[in-house]
Amino acid sequence: MEALVQFIHALAVAILVGKVVLLSFVVAPILAENLEREPFGKVVRQLFPAYYRLGMGTAVAGFIAVNGLVAMHTSSARLMTAGGLWLLVLLTEAYCQSMLTPRSNAIRDRLKDQESRGVVDPVLQASWQRVHQRSVYLNSSVLLAGCTLMALI
Repeated sequence: MEALVQFIHALAVAILVGKVVLLSFVVAPILAENLEREPFGKVVRQLFPAYYRLGMGTAVAGFIAVNGLVAMHTSSARLMTAGGLWLLVLLTEAYCQSMLTPRSNAIRDRLKDQESRGVVDPVLQASWQRVHQRSVYLNSSVLLAGCTLMALI
């Protein structure tokens, strides 16, 4: 049973790290290079909800696996750290899914409307840049958490 729980934990870590690496360093650059801005935006809007749901699902599986390991053994600093990291990943992915992405989309829609009229509000443009930068930082923090979880396995 312990081997199965460890396998589930390792699989969750692999999926988490793999999804971030694949999207950030393979899929997004290829799409950005090969699609015009409008189709790129449509694809990304379809991609990100599934991306964050996958992250939340792996975080739940990883957290449950860590709790299973704690139940089989006495708690250790390594397992407590892993549990905390999984909770951090879950909260980050949920925030990005439920709050950050809708805000980014709304700002982007307003910018697109302004661009079609030939006048772009620089304050709105700066706001979108900040939201986008926050998503990059949060995605990087999920990748860092995943790499740390790999070291804890």
